[in-house]
Amino acid sequence: MLKGEGVILLLSSTDRPFYPGLTYLSDDSHRERIHPLVKLVMLLGFGLSSFALSSTRGQIFLFALLLVSYLRSGLGGALFLRRLRFILIFGFLIFLIQALALKEGIRLWYVSLGPLHLSVWSGGLDNGLTTMLGFINIIGSSFVFVAATDPNRLAYALMQIGLPYRFGFALITSLRFIPIFQLELQQVRNAQQAKGIDLEGLSPKQLLHAVRYLLLPLVISALSRVDSLTISMEGRAFGLYSTRTYLTAQALTRTDKIAILLVPLFFLGTYYFFAFHLRW
Repeated sequence: MLKGEGVILLLSSTDRPFYPGLTYLSDDSHRERIHPLVKLVMLLGFGLSSFALSSTRGQIFLFALLLVSYLRSGLGGALFLRRLRFILIFGFLIFLIQALALKEGIRLWYVSLGPLHLSVWSGGLDNGLTTMLGFINIIGSSFVFVAATDPNRLAYALMQIGLPYRFGFALITSLRFIPIFQLELQQVRNAQQAKGIDLEGLSPKQLLHAVRYLLLPLVISALSRVDSLTISMEGRAFGLYSTRTYLTAQALTRTDKIAILLVPLFFLGTYYFFAFHLRW
């Protein structure tokens, strides 16, 4: 057994079923051949560009890149709509609020409903679209990164470039426990429904009482898993050595190094182009 490897394998020894929500989707497609650090640099560049750009055209361009990344990663447009349905709805609500609240530019639409007066102005429409796309771009890029990046490979790559392996283990643990807790939450809800406990149509007081029966099993399960993990770490003397060995090496190829240098330049050029040359 390699130093430090036993505790990591404890979390990844089980099969990888398909869990809903944020989880890694194992596949043999093109996304598996991209180095995790290249994906991380792409995520940071894309996210910072989405956060900094106030141009509608720039956000549309980034949204098009996001859709292309979903298709190139083998995730597909149907998965994009299904997984980000709530995010898309919330983004549309942001668009409506901005379009109705901000009164700048040219008035495009007006209606009077008694004491209520609603109007849509060009400035509000533009700002709402920009804010909505920026929100969707940031959340969507984070999802495609999690879905297309093996957490073990990402943690190993970060540790091999200098990240202390204790922090890498914390990263793997958090990413591994997300789908597990989602599955257990669904199992608890199914058990409650089988016993006739329904969380829909309850008063606020009844809802708080019912949520207690939902959270208590999850807290007990989490504490039990943490206790088992702690015993395993102590039994394997985790943290005894300042360095550790690795089952697989995540070496950066020449192409990966070039990509890490070019990706920030690409997003910097994108920001400069849309921020200073195309103002719309």
